[in-house]
Amino acid sequence: MTTTLPDPLLEQIAHVQERHTLFPTTAIPHPVVVAVSGGLDSTALLHILLQFAPKWTLDLHIAHVDHGLRPTSAADATFVRHLAAQAARPFHLAQLAGDALRAEPAGLEAAARHARYRALCTIACNVTPPRLVPTLVVAHHAHDQAETLLLRLAQGSGLTGLAAMRPVTLLDDPALTPRPVRVVRPLLTVTRTDLTDYARRHRLTWREDESNADTTRSRNLLRHTVLPVLAQLNPQVVATLARTATLLADEADRLDAHDRQTLQTLTVAEDGVRLLLDLTRLQRLSEGDRRGVLRLALRALSADLRAIGAAQVTLLAAQVMAAHTGSGAHPLAGGLAWSIVTVNQTRCLALHRQEALPIAPDGPWLDAGWRERVGRAPLPVAGEIAVGAWRLTSELSERSALSVDWRRNPDRWRACFDAEAVHALVLRTPRPGDRIAPLGLAGRRKLLGDLFTDARIAPALRPGWPVIEDDASGVLLWVCGIKQAHTARITAQTRRVLVLTWRYTQETG
Repeated sequence: MTTTLPDPLLEQIAHVQERHTLFPTTAIPHPVVVAVSGGLDSTALLHILLQFAPKWTLDLHIAHVDHGLRPTSAADATFVRHLAAQAARPFHLAQLAGDALRAEPAGLEAAARHARYRALCTIACNVTPPRLVPTLVVAHHAHDQAETLLLRLAQGSGLTGLAAMRPVTLLDDPALTPRPVRVVRPLLTVTRTDLTDYARRHRLTWREDESNADTTRSRNLLRHTVLPVLAQLNPQVVATLARTATLLADEADRLDAHDRQTLQTLTVAEDGVRLLLDLTRLQRLSEGDRRGVLRLALRALSADLRAIGAAQVTLLAAQVMAAHTGSGAHPLAGGLAWSIVTVNQTRCLALHRQEALPIAPDGPWLDAGWRERVGRAPLPVAGEIAVGAWRLTSELSERSALSVDWRRNPDRWRACFDAEAVHALVLRTPRPGDRIAPLGLAGRRKLLGDLFTDARIAPALRPGWPVIEDDASGVLLWVCGIKQAHTARITAQTRRVLVLTWRYTQETG
């Protein structure tokens, strides 16, 4: 399957390698898995790569996926096995269950594509040492690129989607691959006519897939119906659309860099499960910039932008223009949500996972799981309670052991009480109508809601905020980190002191 004759298509592929570094140069041959169906496109691709394998130090592996959907699929697998044997290259076969693919609710086309990529990526990962990034080469060409652009245009994709396929992409979807895989497409600028001419020049044989004539499939409908009509307007429509996709990819990259810089200037906080943006500055952006920043922000949270889509990004961009403080959480696709919160007097749009708070607590917080499992936790004297990475400890000491500046108490997570004025203590969360008589108000009581508002505690944090109650009297003694009660305060008559302290540890309890 090798030739020493110069070939214009080989020169074209060499130029693509030079421009996009399809295969990084290495001293030791790098495992490269070539997806070969046996059809014209992938058979020509394999022949092309065999010409370049010595120069580019490619350790080619030939992979075939039998979807089990056609009576001739076994013969296709045998054909590709013979190609591998002729080239003296390793052959890998993945056999899928056709009946299971037909039963998938997503539809046969989507299910087959998903299963095919999962099988090919698994092969690529298996043949590639852990220190290297697996490489999978597929035979998408200019016609495929044109079809992808038209499909995404019909689906209302944004600029990134209209850029269609790239020569090199990193596939890191855990549903498809055990680890990130480089997907390489050397033929995106090559038309099917060019591939046919190449195959005939080199006397290649290939298999025909009868399902390619089925116009109930979206790509086949474009290939056999839509593109021929467009070719009446422009005989070079395939090359034109492929070139347009390349131009759009360049524009998408340029805008991506601009949006990334804007996102950085608007980011108030980020921790992997939430991202907070300055809402006022976000609202001042142009509509296009606002969409671009939100798209990148959602991507930063590992959101599946295919599930969210350009339409939902546009809707979110419009919604945040009318959003008010305290709004949310509003669900998004992809397991995300958005809320409006205030952080250090700055109104923020919080993009976060649906199960996460819109802002990260800066102290102990009793989440929904704790509230369901525990609800109330007795705090023994000289004991402790673990809540996540925080520990609440209770200690007795003599009044004389207090420091001279104990009244100033610079530690908001520490409170001191008259030990003889308290009884059984309980850790719990706020309830509707809860009141406390704050220290310094001479016993006058105040609603916890008002106390939280005065302390500028975000509404999302209030349900899990820790409070200490005297179980015998039902009196609240401490809204932790905010205010302790007038009740059980230290006086001149106090002899022993009960000290409650929250401490952060690196261990979760």
